[in-house]
Amino acid sequence: MKFFIPKYQVQFLAMIFLLGISNAYSQDSSNGNSFGISALVQDSQFDILFPIFLSESAVLAPAFGIIYASEVGSDISLGLVGRFYLNKKVVRPFLGGRAGVILFNPTSSDDGQTDPESTTDFLVGFLAGGEYFLNESFSFGIEAQLNATISDENSSRFGNPGGTNINTGAAVFATVYF
Repeated sequence: MKFFIPKYQVQFLAMIFLLGISNAYSQDSSNGNSFGISALVQDSQFDILFPIFLSESAVLAPAFGIIYASEVGSDISLGLVGRFYLNKKVVRPFLGGRAGVILFNPTSSDDGQTDPESTTDFLVGFLAGGEYFLNESFSFGIEAQLNATISDENSSRFGNPGGTNINTGAAVFATVYF
């Protein structure tokens, strides 16, 4: 019950973010490529993003990541990333935001030991970076992040069970556009 209010605050912020981007940039894009697939690397985490151009300068990218360890369990991350490009040159600086959830599901134990609890952690953040387009179909990018995480009371993922953390991060990515 402790996460009842923060959980809905995060969902509310994510909805405002998504509605704002989709309403502000709902016109057709003249870019020949309207969607893509990205591989994003941050620390030891690898995510797959599916960027969709909402206009020439706005992208919304659903994100997915999974980590599985046979004796421990699985981490599944789901999120949305929005980017607003500041120009349409070969090197395109951008500003944006992200919202997501990370779900941990432990493996069941047959030896009678107490299993760890399933946990749900939330993340919202702002990002700034740049994307270098080699051509219309391929790019590399880097982003700096300022994130707020809300940890489950049983989660030790961010070292603050049941608390809120503010942290910085950086990520690199490569994208193929179709």
